[in-house]
Amino acid sequence: VPLRQTPAYALRHYPLGEADLIIVFYTYNFGCVRSVARGARRVRSRFGSAFQPFTQSELVFFEKEAQDLTRVASCEVSRSFYESLLTPESAALAAYFAELMAEFTVDRDPNPALFRLISAVFEAVEGGIPLPIAARYFEVWMLQLSGFLPLLTSCGSCGKELEAARWAVRHPPEFVCRQCHKQFVGSRLLSPAGTILLKEILKKKPQEVAAGMGHDAQAVHRLAAANRLLIHGHIGKELRTVRYLDRLRRGTRKLRFHTAAQH
Repeated sequence: VPLRQTPAYALRHYPLGEADLIIVFYTYNFGCVRSVARGARRVRSRFGSAFQPFTQSELVFFEKEAQDLTRVASCEVSRSFYESLLTPESAALAAYFAELMAEFTVDRDPNPALFRLISAVFEAVEGGIPLPIAARYFEVWMLQLSGFLPLLTSCGSCGKELEAARWAVRHPPEFVCRQCHKQFVGSRLLSPAGTILLKEILKKKPQEVAAGMGHDAQAVHRLAAANRLLIHGHIGKELRTVRYLDRLRRGTRKLRFHTAAQH
């Protein structure tokens, strides 16, 4: 039985039987991996806190040919962001990131840049970066690394050069010009400031973005709306965690939410 070793982030988990867990990992060497941890639900589990969302570990797992599920041999924590994810807002944001990754990645398709993105964003969250900036940063780079971020230079409809302002549209998920956006229902304006913020995200570290255009609340809001439309256009649905984040922002938490929801 082949034995594999790789740095990994736990994304989410769900129960298997009375004592076991299935954990969804994003690994540096193998991409998304689903693995069974025997006895992980027991009070004195040898795995401890290794499967908390976005805990980084050194994962060793067994795999068998023609089987989707692997089996955890060991999982040693190398870094935990637990203290940064104790508030409802930060925990919900982590769950949102996990759901984004579930939709934009496929099993066994490694992308080291995405692994590094996770590290960069959560280190920034740990350092106190505003959560909306962390969210916009992760969204933009998830689109970029997946090959889905639209061209920033030309209209996705007519091909003309885009002005400082542009509009995001859902079908197809593109940026379009002032004239073309009228053809699309539900288009969202990305203001000149929002466009600058997007470009800063593509060039700078999260902390640098927060110190720059991240101070412009309106730009952050505009980019949030544009990203939401583009993401919806690519995956064909509204993410469940987005609705919960909306409720948190409005100060209501009637919707129950669990970070261990099924993948």
